[in-house]
Amino acid sequence: MTDENNAKIPLLPPTLPRWWRVLPSLILLITIANIDNLILNDFVEDRYTKYYELNTSSTQNDHELCLNASRTSHNSTPSFLTTTSKYPISTTIPIDKQIQASTARLNVFLSLAATLPAILTSIFLGANCDRIGRRPLIALPYIGKVIRYAILTAVAYYNLSNIWIIILTMLDGLSGTAALSILSSFAYVTDCTNKKSRTSAIVITDVCLSCSRLIPSLTMGFYLQHPHYVQAMIFTFVLSVLGLIFSIFLQPESNLTVQHLNIFQQLKRSEFRPIVKCFQVFFAKRQDHKQRSLLMLVAIHLLIIVMLCGNLAMFYIYLYGAPFCLDSFGVSLNTASQVSATIILTIPFTLTIAKHNDHLGIVVLGCLAFMTQFVLLGTAKHIWALYLAFSIGGVFYVLTPIIRARITKLVEPEEYAVVFILASVFESGGYYAISALTNEIYDLTISFYQGLVYFFLALVGAITIVVISILYFLEHRPTTTTKSSALNE
Repeated sequence: MTDENNAKIPLLPPTLPRWWRVLPSLILLITIANIDNLILNDFVEDRYTKYYELNTSSTQNDHELCLNASRTSHNSTPSFLTTTSKYPISTTIPIDKQIQASTARLNVFLSLAATLPAILTSIFLGANCDRIGRRPLIALPYIGKVIRYAILTAVAYYNLSNIWIIILTMLDGLSGTAALSILSSFAYVTDCTNKKSRTSAIVITDVCLSCSRLIPSLTMGFYLQHPHYVQAMIFTFVLSVLGLIFSIFLQPESNLTVQHLNIFQQLKRSEFRPIVKCFQVFFAKRQDHKQRSLLMLVAIHLLIIVMLCGNLAMFYIYLYGAPFCLDSFGVSLNTASQVSATIILTIPFTLTIAKHNDHLGIVVLGCLAFMTQFVLLGTAKHIWALYLAFSIGGVFYVLTPIIRARITKLVEPEEYAVVFILASVFESGGYYAISALTNEIYDLTISFYQGLVYFFLALVGAITIVVISILYFLEHRPTTTTKSSALNE
């Protein structure tokens, strides 16, 4: 028994696959996650519309009710809105704001329920990623999606209580969510590229994550104009099953030491010891101040994730509410404007600048673009301002992946996955915590200024730029060590 898994060593030497071989599994999972965000937000909104006794048969009716309620809210005297409700509803608190507040409150509970399971899974499997390989972490989130949509379909069909939505969110978090697959995928890309080609590959992979929102948003957004939730959930369930099969049997492994093992043998190699060692990567002594640069780059990366998670958490609920009152298809058109801008900018960027330059100033420009999006969203009163905001925000998705590329250039090959564990925690459990915080802020401020939450996110962007500026100063300040050593000689 020379091997702990009794696996046969292959006769042919292992070879690295092409880096883009990870994109099908990753794009499909992120597509499912984006469909999930759209379906769940629309489904919860529709449930609360019915809860407040409003008889609606399409999102167009919801749109009209939202507009009517927002117009009525300008009247400060207490009155009653009858519409199609069974009972009179006081307009002192407009109906749309009651629905939005209830949706935000449920989002807080869902986020808190998934936070701890997602964090624990991300830490355990993320710490073992370099030991067990990349493929198990790509496949496991699909298991969570299969379970999630099996339960969610039952909730929609049998009209079960919200507690089942909370349970399925916990189970999905326990499987690692999409963040676990993102961690493994970027480690996969890093395995299969060299330092010269890595920046372009990481930018393309990151942009693919952003662009994967386009097709599901447009198609599902159009379909959900007439809420057929059961059919949409069954379709997403089938996609999850297909993704699970593909990732287990057809996805190649990029870690050469375990390439000859099947996915179950890879999972058996998991241990608790790597968890203790995983954070040592940030404190290991490195030449030429690389340790300091690594810590600051990771801090910048985490701040960027905070902005991304906050933006995603507020995207649907904010646009569904007054004064925009968009339906799912209207929200999808805004997504399309941002994705289109991202694609248009990606092609020249990856062919020119990304091949030769990873300057921190490029990341600053990306953060400024995202801050501009937040300010425009927080102050927008018309739909055209939304399209402008999201188009400008597309610059962020093209320029900020440079941070990931710079991080991988500071660590050893066996540290590629470990170094992104904190990012994975933020993108999984951290997403839920950030979502809970932003929804709570939205719930507290909706009665007087519902766009205030976006100014908090813009503040995070300002902090990010400050940290980037400090890192740039430290990297380019003149050193006196060379002079002193010359004098000693």
